[in-house]
Amino acid sequence: MILKRFILLFFIGFGSTNFLLGQEDYYVSQTKFTQKANPSYFGLNQLNRVGVLYSSLKLSETSKMDNKYVFGSIAFPDLNFTLGVDVNSFKLDNPSLTISTARLAYIYTIQLSNDTYFLPSVNVGFGTEALNVGDLIFYDQLDNTSGFINTESTDPLAPLLSNSGYVDLGASFLIHNEEYIIGLDLKHLNKPNTSFNKEILFEKPIEISLQGGYEFNINPFEYRYLPRYSYLFVFGNFRKVANSIYFNFAQDFQLGEFSLGFTQQASSVESFALNNFGITIGLSLENFDFGVNYNFPMRNIGTVYSPSIFELSVIFDFSIYRRNNRGLYKRLQIDNYY
Repeated sequence: MILKRFILLFFIGFGSTNFLLGQEDYYVSQTKFTQKANPSYFGLNQLNRVGVLYSSLKLSETSKMDNKYVFGSIAFPDLNFTLGVDVNSFKLDNPSLTISTARLAYIYTIQLSNDTYFLPSVNVGFGTEALNVGDLIFYDQLDNTSGFINTESTDPLAPLLSNSGYVDLGASFLIHNEEYIIGLDLKHLNKPNTSFNKEILFEKPIEISLQGGYEFNINPFEYRYLPRYSYLFVFGNFRKVANSIYFNFAQDFQLGEFSLGFTQQASSVESFALNNFGITIGLSLENFDFGVNYNFPMRNIGTVYSPSIFELSVIFDFSIYRRNNRGLYKRLQIDNYY
């Protein structure tokens, strides 16, 4: 009985932790929600913004996961800092598991030169996990004689598996100008214990990630076959979690108010394989940015697994000058620092 109980705890603790990590990893709109990879991005150009991201992940023919993500940032230019907050919640339908995280980030702005800025940040988060115990089957519910499953369990462990909470600490750094961006992010510095039963330790490992991006003007001579303001933003994110390594890449073409992008993810767990390919489409109207994104599933048992992901997003920029920018929708700007 003790062995069966330990196996159950291991499955719940390890499984829920990996679902949470996996949800942080799998999102298609990397360049518009870069704060998910590096919270210092909240302070980029000291903008006041809010945004929502909804995604539906199809894990299999019988199981899917819905995600809701909300963020906001408010800048205090006279004090050289920005506050960012985001809330992420997703629900797995089978078994019924809900994981929610909330995070507050403080980003300070330091000017290194005339056009280069350094954004160090610290953040604190709180996570909760809720499991519907009714979807689980305990050993004492199995009737080996009749083959029936009893509806209730008398196992004293059952009431302990419904909820779990933890505090999560992190730090990040970002350097950028109008052409490039370089970042470093450190997550789970306090190694929070995410187990439902705190008697068994399931710590989140410290996660280290490096980001880099560059923005090209692909119409410097203002040719007529392209919009006047046309840019290509390339972005990469390298992450290391325990013994696993992940590479994320994105290429975003900003053609005036329209954008078209491509994303890829490669991973190294026991082997190296391309396991994610997505496409992003965006439209900017005055202060609004709309996005539709899709990740194509790639599945090869034992080597590659990638769910299909459908995303919808809206971002609102409170800048009074955004409405009159006449099509200048660069990713990297520094005009608002002044």
